Amino acid sequence: MNKAAPQFIGKRIRVMREKEQLTITISQSIERWQEALLYAWLMAWTFCGGVFIYSLFTTANGGEQIFFLISTALWSFFFYRTLKVLMWRKSGKEILVFKKGELTLQNAFGSRGKKEKFELEKISQLGLVKQDENSFFYFLDDSFWIMGGERLGFVHNRTKIRFGKQLNPRDAQTLLRSVDSAVKGYSA
Repeated sequence: MNKAAPQFIGKRIRVMREKEQLTITISQSIERWQEALLYAWLMAWTFCGGVFIYSLFTTANGGEQIFFLISTALWSFFFYRTLKVLMWRKSGKEILVFKKGELTLQNAFGSRGKKEKFELEKISQLGLVKQDENSFFYFLDDSFWIMGGERLGFVHNRTKIRFGKQLNPRDAQTLLRSVDSAVKGYSA
């Protein structure tokens, strides 16, 4: 078996070269204090949801019931989103697998997640995603409580594909060189 020792780009990116493929794994873990804040937020949000649900079933007035029904629906949406981000930060990773002629990209929760396959010959415009660092949305995408903030991307069959969530600029640049090399090296 031709398996080399993994190489690392920064703290979050692991590059594993094998005989027939290259696997790049981008961990989505965060620092312990950030994880603790997410847990605290989820606990507080759960308490609020309990109050909404309790009020929904104990209120007799029709107008107030509608208010609590809408509040509970909104609460449910944000509860799901917060829980998803917490799971992403605990076990999430982006996995890029290069094999002869193809790239498989997966956003995995543990070992589960949808895999997307791309033909290397049809990949174009590989590069860093341009962002306005003074924008509010840049700040939001770079926050640990969000799953977004992709730093790299390419075009495949006129569809923009992005990956490399919340990487620092130096790691993103180094990863770009590795991915560019892999696209050229594994093209059929």
